[in-house]
Amino acid sequence: MTEIWENLVIVGMGNPLLSDDGVGHHAARSLGSAFPGSAVHTIPMIGMDLLDLIDGFHSLCLVDAMTTGTVPIGTVKRFPLPGPGLHSCSSHGPDLQSVLSLGHALNLNIPQTTLLYGIEIGTEIPFGEDLTPSLQRCFKTAVRQIDMGVKSLIDLSSQ
Repeated sequence: MTEIWENLVIVGMGNPLLSDDGVGHHAARSLGSAFPGSAVHTIPMIGMDLLDLIDGFHSLCLVDAMTTGTVPIGTVKRFPLPGPGLHSCSSHGPDLQSVLSLGHALNLNIPQTTLLYGIEIGTEIPFGEDLTPSLQRCFKTAVRQIDMGVKSLIDLSSQ
């Protein structure tokens, strides 16, 4: 039996013209094929338009690049919410927790489960639409880690 993930929305963030900064876009599209029936979106930054994309879904998986420079390229980290994390001080816009809180305050049907993942891209970010060779080498492994994490953290029966 094929699992249907129609109550899951996957959002990839970043700038697809800045090579590895667009890894969230690449990851979201890859994850979409691993979660049949899920909605997949890509956006350049967190903003109020995120609320339109996630309204009505039970679970959200958001993936973005991270640049700590302290871990190997391709390292995946899941950030807990609420709490400080990937978007507490982001160049992509308001922090995720503030946007989700606004959605709740507006009585929108905001996902009950939010999984926030970062993929390390290092500190060198060239122009281009393709991932750099160093990130390409570990991209499938990174996506597989996120895939397994989502499947272990989201109870399909509650979807």
